[in-house]
Amino acid sequence: MKYLVELEYINIDNYSPFSYINEMSEQYRYDRYLLPYISHEWKTIPVHPDTISDLWIPDSQILFHKEVYPTSSFRTVYLKEDNTFLKLPIQRKITRWLRDLPIKQILRSEFATELLKRNPLNGFSFLCEHWNIFKDEKFNYIVREIPNVKLYPLFYIIKSQKYKKDFLMKLITNIISTWMFYASRDIYLEYHTQNILVDKNANIYYRDLSDIKSFWVSIIQPSYANNLANRSELNSLMFDRSVCNQNLSFFLTYYKELSSEIPTIKQIIKSNIEKYALHFHNYSMDFTCDKPVRIPEKVPLNFWRN
Repeated sequence: MKYLVELEYINIDNYSPFSYINEMSEQYRYDRYLLPYISHEWKTIPVHPDTISDLWIPDSQILFHKEVYPTSSFRTVYLKEDNTFLKLPIQRKITRWLRDLPIKQILRSEFATELLKRNPLNGFSFLCEHWNIFKDEKFNYIVREIPNVKLYPLFYIIKSQKYKKDFLMKLITNIISTWMFYASRDIYLEYHTQNILVDKNANIYYRDLSDIKSFWVSIIQPSYANNLANRSELNSLMFDRSVCNQNLSFFLTYYKELSSEIPTIKQIIKSNIEKYALHFHNYSMDFTCDKPVRIPEKVPLNFWRN
């Protein structure tokens, strides 16, 4: 089944305080374009047009082009011809980070895949990935398979305002419960909005495995782990930021009728914390926007856990 790429929303208003930082050429952000393919290390590989420019790759080395569509994650594109996603490295910043694709990110994806395979859960799935690794990391890229089911980006579900409250509550419950299930196994899903695809039954399909974190496992341990007092602070940092701020608050912004469900949603959070025996402090953790490095700091308790 073909993916409905026209439903991809590039951004929700004020999605990130750093969304104004974007060095990608504007012509490759919002509409379909022709993606160059070149020969590299005896393979035919896709290369983002900005990388072609930044690395001074001459036109004579381009073998052909394929039409692609950018997604809400600009450097991840949809290849309609093969019905797959391609995650491409670029040598430019989007938000605070250079969006290259070093081997360590691919190894994290590989490790996270095995973790998820060993911990299956009803209502949750993920897009299988194929990693393409080269001596020169600037050419690494990832192919993501799209399952044979009609999928909707969570950006679209939230911003379109086309969905009924019963479906939204089922989806919200699934987001909370699946996050808690995996956190109880020291698998922390970066559940920000652009990582989630949804089917008509509110099942979740996760699409960026390199973002998965662990408190104890070094290969997927976050760089800021040493700045956390304990695992409970990682619970807060990951849940309060991604699930609460980047999902629940967005639902509430676009679907005013959910205001009456706030006590129910808070109770769902509380009951899942108890069910999976997760410990949360009576404060939240977050990153300070005015600092160049990501160092978690204590902040007032998040509204959804208050």
